[in-house]
Amino acid sequence: MTIAAFIGSVICLRRLDVRAGRRPPRLAPRGWWKPTFRDAAVCAALVVWWLIGAMTSDDGYVLSMVRSAQSAGYISNYYRWFANPESPFGWFYEFYALWVQVSTATPWVRLPALLMGIVSWLLISREVLPRLGQQVRRSNAAGWAAAAVFLAFWLPYNNGLRAEPVVVLFSLLALCAVERAVATGRLMPAALGLVGAALSVGVNPHGLVAVLPYIAAVKPLFLLVRKRAQEFGWVPVLAPISASGFVILTLLFYDQTWQSVMDAMELKTTFGPNGRWYEELNRYSLLFSQSPDGSLTRRFPVLLVILCLTTCAVVLLRRGRIRGAALGSSRRLLAVTALCFAVLALTPTKHTHHFGIFAAFGGALAALTALATSTTVLRSRRNRAAFVAGLMVILAFASTGPNAWWYVSGWGIPWFDKPPSISGHQFSTLFLVFAGIAGVIALIEHLRIDENNPKIVDERWDSPEKRSRALRLGTAPLSVLCALMVFGEVSAFGKAIQERGDSYSLSTDNIKQLTGTSCGLSDYIGVETDPQASVLPVSPEQPAVAAPTKNSDVPVPPRRLADRETAEQYLQPKQVGFTRPGVPPSDGADPDSPNWKPPHQFGGDNAPVWGSFDEAGTNTGELRTPWYDLPESARNGEVPVAVSLAGAETGANFVVLEFGKDTDRGFQVTGRYTVAQGPPPGWRDHRYMLGAEAEGATKMRLVAVDQALGREGWLAVTAPRVPKLTNMTEVIGGSATFVEWPAALVHPCLRISGLYNGIAEMPQFRVSAGEEVRDIGEGWSSPDAGGPFGWLTVASSVRELPTYLRNDPQQDWGSLFVVHPYEADALPAQAAMEVHSETHWGTWSPGPLTQSVELPGDMPSSDDRTDIPTFDDEQD
Repeated sequence: MTIAAFIGSVICLRRLDVRAGRRPPRLAPRGWWKPTFRDAAVCAALVVWWLIGAMTSDDGYVLSMVRSAQSAGYISNYYRWFANPESPFGWFYEFYALWVQVSTATPWVRLPALLMGIVSWLLISREVLPRLGQQVRRSNAAGWAAAAVFLAFWLPYNNGLRAEPVVVLFSLLALCAVERAVATGRLMPAALGLVGAALSVGVNPHGLVAVLPYIAAVKPLFLLVRKRAQEFGWVPVLAPISASGFVILTLLFYDQTWQSVMDAMELKTTFGPNGRWYEELNRYSLLFSQSPDGSLTRRFPVLLVILCLTTCAVVLLRRGRIRGAALGSSRRLLAVTALCFAVLALTPTKHTHHFGIFAAFGGALAALTALATSTTVLRSRRNRAAFVAGLMVILAFASTGPNAWWYVSGWGIPWFDKPPSISGHQFSTLFLVFAGIAGVIALIEHLRIDENNPKIVDERWDSPEKRSRALRLGTAPLSVLCALMVFGEVSAFGKAIQERGDSYSLSTDNIKQLTGTSCGLSDYIGVETDPQASVLPVSPEQPAVAAPTKNSDVPVPPRRLADRETAEQYLQPKQVGFTRPGVPPSDGADPDSPNWKPPHQFGGDNAPVWGSFDEAGTNTGELRTPWYDLPESARNGEVPVAVSLAGAETGANFVVLEFGKDTDRGFQVTGRYTVAQGPPPGWRDHRYMLGAEAEGATKMRLVAVDQALGREGWLAVTAPRVPKLTNMTEVIGGSATFVEWPAALVHPCLRISGLYNGIAEMPQFRVSAGEEVRDIGEGWSSPDAGGPFGWLTVASSVRELPTYLRNDPQQDWGSLFVVHPYEADALPAQAAMEVHSETHWGTWSPGPLTQSVELPGDMPSSDDRTDIPTFDDEQD
C-alpha cells in the first residue's frame, strides 16, 4: 500500500507539471544507446579489473554478513556488536543476501559492482557531461578526461562489495534528476531524484552526498516549488515530494521495529568507531601512510580532485564564468564536490575507502577542468604552466606511497612494500624535477608579461585557435597522467599473474572460478595434519668417510673448525652446550608472558627439540644432528624442508642446513643453506624449497651454533621435517568454520558457522588472514567490541595446524586452527530452546543491551590441555 500510494503521488505530480505547461522531454538523449570508442575503453577496463583487479578491504566482511543471513534470518554484523542487525543503513545487503545464494565465487559477488560501474559511466557521459555546456558535450577530449578520472577512482576504490559503488550510482541519479528538473522546470524529476538520494542515505552515512545536488540547487528548486505551489497550492505540491523522500522508510522498517533500530545504533555508538568531525585529519593521515590505505593509487585521484576543484574555483571566481561551460551547472558541480569533503568529515569512521564516492563527480569535474585550463580560457602560458606544475607536484606526493593493495591482492605486485623507483631513483623525485621545470617556465612567462601593454587575445568563436584543439591541449596532461595511472594498475596485476606462476594470485584464481575449477585460496593451501609424522627419521646409514672436497665454497670441515676436527669427525653428530629441550621455563599461567613450549607437541624422541638456554646467559655450544634421508617429495620440489626455531638465529648465532650424498670415494657435502627467519625470539617455522645447495643430495642434517652471550642469546631448533600435506579444502570439508573477515572473500567454499535463533554455532575450524592484517581481524572481533572472540575464548581452545601455500611456502597467507570446545559432548543450545512467535509494539524492548567483557590474552592453546586428542589420536 505504501509503495502504491507513493507511485500515485508521483503520477499526480506529473499531472501538475503537465497542467503547468511542462510536458516531459525524452527520457534519454537521442542515440544514447550507440556505443563510442570511449565507452568501449571504459567498459573494457572495468571488465578486466572486475576479473583480475584488487579486492577492497571490507569485501570479506560484507560477504560473511550476507552469507550469515541464511541462518540468522536477518543481515547481522557477523563480526562485531553482538551480531546486531545492520541498521539503519544497509538495505542493499538484502539484495546481496539473495545474490550470494546463487554463488559465493568472487567474480559473481563482484558482478554488481561491475554493472554499477558501467551504468555510472553511462550516466556521466550521457547526462552529466552534456549539462556542463555545448563545448563539453561535443568535445572528445573532455570526455576522455572524464573517463580517465572516473577509472582512476573506480579501480582502487569501488571494485567490491562495499557501499561506495551504490552511493556513486544513486548520487549520479540524484544529480541527473536535479539538473533535469532545473533545465525543464518540472518537479517530477526532482521528486524521483529524492528517491535515489534517500536510497543512498540508507546505504551508509556517507551516502548523504546524494543530497548535495539538492543543496547546491536549492535556489532554483525553491523558486520552482513556490511557482508551482502558487498555481496549485502547497499541499498538492509538497505531499508528493515528501513521499519521495520518505518512501525509504518502507525499506528500513519492513522487517524491523523502531526499537531494534535504536538499539542497533546505540550499540554502534557505544562500541565505536565513532569519530568526530574534528578527527577528520585521521583520514588524511591514513591516506599518506605507508599502507594499502595510503597507496599511490589511492592518493593520486583524491589529490587530483582537490587540484581540479581549486583550479575551476579560481577561474570561476576571477572571471565570473568558465567560457564555454553552462554557468549554473558548473557552479553546482563545484559546490557538490566541495561539500563532499564536509560530508566525509561528518561520518563516524575515518577510512580512506570512503573517497570512492568521488567517482560520481570526479569525472565531470575533470571535464570542466579541461575546459577551464584550455588555451581559450586559461589564456596565459604562465597559468597553464603553473597548472602542469601542480599536476606534477600531486603526482610526486602520490608516488611517495607504496603500490600496496589489500591482503592477497598485493602478492606479486611490483613495489608493493615501497614507493616506486628504478635503480634506486624514486619516481617522486623525477616528478618533482618535472614540477620544477614547469614552475621555471611559469616564472619566465610571468616575467615576460608587460602589464602596460597586455596581449590582446581573439575570443571570437571562429578564432584561428579552434576550441576543439584548445580542449585537446587542455586535457592532455590531465588525461594522459590518469590514463597512465590506470594502465599501470592493470599492468601491475597482469605482471602479478606471471610473477606468481602456479602459486596463488587473486587474478588467476578469479579466472579459474569462472570455470568452476577453484575454491579460492583454500585450494592452494596444503595442511600438515600431523607434524610429528612428518619429522625425518634418522638415516640408518650414517656417513663415516668423507669424500675429497670438490667445491672450495663448501669445505669439510668448515674453516672455523679446520684446525680442530678432521673431515670424518665433522661428519659425526655433535651436541655441546645444547640440551633437550633447552628453552626458558614457562608454564603458560601468565597469558602476557611468552610461551616457550615447543610447537606441535614436539619434544619427544620422535620429534626432538634442542636448545642452548641457561639462566646465567653464559652458555655457548654447537649442535650437529645425525644425517637424515631426504624423501623424494622434497628432492623433486613438491614440498619444502621445514624447521621450527626459537631464540636468535642471527648475529653471533647461526643455523645451517647441510646436504650431501654418498659417492664411490665417500660422503660428499654438496652445499649449505643458512636459515634466517625472524623475528625473534618466539617459535617460528622456516620452510626451504631445495635449491642449488641440495642438487643431487640424498641426505641432510641441521647444524646450530650458539656463540652469543646473555639471556637473549640462546637458540633452539627442532629436527627437520618434510611435511605430508592434505588440501585445506578437503581437510575442512563441510565443517562449520569461523573465517575472520579479512580472509572471508578468498575462501568462498568454506561453510561459515551460522547464527540460529540468536545462538552461535560452535565452529570446528578457524581461519585467519596473513600477518599484515591478522591483528586487524582479531581486534575488530575482540570481546570488548562484542565480537565472536568473546564466546569463542571462553568456550573453546585452538590448535594451529602448519600450512603451506603451493610453490610459495614462506608466504604468510594466514593460519588454520582446529577448534576444541571445552565441553565437546554438550548438547546444542537448540535442544533446550522453545521457539515461538510474539507480537509487540515497535517500541518494545526485550531488555537492556548486552555489555562488553574484558578477557585477558588470546585464544587459549589446545596444546596446554590434556583432555583432547594428540595429533596422532586425531588422525586415528
